[in-house]
Amino acid sequence: MTKYPSKLMKVSEISEWLNVSEAAIYKWVNEERFPKPIKFGEEDNKRQSSRWVREDIENWLEQKRTRSQFE
Repeated sequence: MTKYPSKLMKVSEISEWLNVSEAAIYKWVNEERFPKPIKFGEEDNKRQSSRWVREDIENWLEQKRTRSQFE
């Protein structure tokens, strides 16, 4: 059975949490430096929305923290 994430986050929530702009988050995603979101809706539809799994963001933060300790 598939485990579903406990929390899906909007870009605005992540932006506030990390204290960075929403544009920075999307830029990092495009540069493959940040976890990719889950997309809901049709790709060709303007009503598409993106959500990030909170655990993915927490893991990303932990990796950043671990790397900075060894630099």
